[in-house]
Amino acid sequence: MTDINRLTDYQVTDLESNMEIRTERLDPIVSSPYRFTFRIDSSSYIDRNSMLVFKAHTTAAANDNVRVNCFSGFLGAIKSVELQVGDFSVQKIENVNRWSALNHLYSRSPQVQDKKLAHYLHNQLRYEVRGNAGAADSQVTGSIEPSATLSGMNYGRPDTGAGAAINSMKLNQTAGNNQSVGIPLGMLLPMLNDRDLPAFLFTNYKVHLTIEFESQSGEFANDVTQNNYGAGENLSAAANSVLFSDVELLLDELILPSRIQNAVLEETVKEGGYQIAFTNVDNVKKTVTAATANTKQTIEHRLNLTNQEVHYVQLMRQLPKTSVTKVLLGQRCDGQSLNEVQFNVNGVDIYTAGAVTNPVELYNNVTYVLGRDLQVVKPLYVKDPATCASMLSPPQSGLLGHYQPLALDLRNGEPVVRGGGRFIGEYPIRVIFSRTPCAATTSTWFAANNFQIAHAEDGIIDCDYFIGTTRVMNAKTMPNGSMNVTVSNM
Repeated sequence: MTDINRLTDYQVTDLESNMEIRTERLDPIVSSPYRFTFRIDSSSYIDRNSMLVFKAHTTAAANDNVRVNCFSGFLGAIKSVELQVGDFSVQKIENVNRWSALNHLYSRSPQVQDKKLAHYLHNQLRYEVRGNAGAADSQVTGSIEPSATLSGMNYGRPDTGAGAAINSMKLNQTAGNNQSVGIPLGMLLPMLNDRDLPAFLFTNYKVHLTIEFESQSGEFANDVTQNNYGAGENLSAAANSVLFSDVELLLDELILPSRIQNAVLEETVKEGGYQIAFTNVDNVKKTVTAATANTKQTIEHRLNLTNQEVHYVQLMRQLPKTSVTKVLLGQRCDGQSLNEVQFNVNGVDIYTAGAVTNPVELYNNVTYVLGRDLQVVKPLYVKDPATCASMLSPPQSGLLGHYQPLALDLRNGEPVVRGGGRFIGEYPIRVIFSRTPCAATTSTWFAANNFQIAHAEDGIIDCDYFIGTTRVMNAKTMPNGSMNVTVSNM
């Protein structure tokens, strides 16, 4: 017989599945002009869209003459970031500005870079193809250069610097006259970008987030008064001319149903505890000595990653500053017109057919690591002799070859962090790098043969390696009820 009462019972018996998002504004507990430390207390998950918010202003001497660089905006002002749980440094990245620009800003489509992230970061680099010759000999028809009207800065005449001016977002010495800057924490912390952080596990620990800003303002900010290119100036701001205030952390907390958090807490009671695997980024610095123009130079760098699981290796290089570095400043990654690279992992060469020399293949290797194409215009990455000779973007425009990262993908295709990379044994990863640097090369195709088609490449190279490795944080409930947290590389 049919139970009529059951058929007419409309009471909802589904499990609760709603989620609440709460935003909390945190002030730093310790601060200095360029270093700020926040304490995070939470009973929920921390979302990757939590945001570092601040205002920048200038000294009186630099008032209204300074603008953050148009390439990466205020992302370039973040020097390092560190997340600590108790005494453990869970994640610390030096030069995080350059890592984030590659892995987050310029792996996005130009529409996202220009219309979304520019709102938060204040980057504004637009390009144009010249329809006719300009006043400078290097401004040839068909060449690619920064737009003088659509970019945040007009870099002035490329050979002299005359007419350099700020189009938007100039920095005033009064912080209240400048717009706020917001940087999502997911762009700074790979751990937070991999997954939301279960901060409710760390009730017995103090969780600190430390942000250090760049004091060398010329690494990320332009000063239009420093535009005498003939004297070697490159529009870079003076040290300590950009200051930071109103630094806050807008913490987005995901309050999930209690059954979800309780399931995680139950995992901490089991043998082995609850494990959080994430990608950590190590920064290794190396140097290449000065070379002789038109002479091949081969160097080898060894990266000590013994008994670690590696997901990728990224190499970013910088030649000495000159007037052609005015656009990207210290955020650039200088390329070479003739270079080749080979990686040796666990004693075996990665490229069995020999070192890679083709710039398009080098570009493809970066794509494999990012999971999408690197979104920059061609002359920023490709700087082979054919590109230089075609005058696609003469060096005086400030673009040619200034963003050519090299990369190696060591992931095995598994959609996991732990177990998805390649285990490195007792052998270090060897990077065998060769270059045949050119001297400053002047055009010989025009009557006025007085502008460069390739700038000098024989200087000292500062190398920054960013290496993605597996790191595991383990949370385990002890017999007395306290929570024990440990961090290890495997």
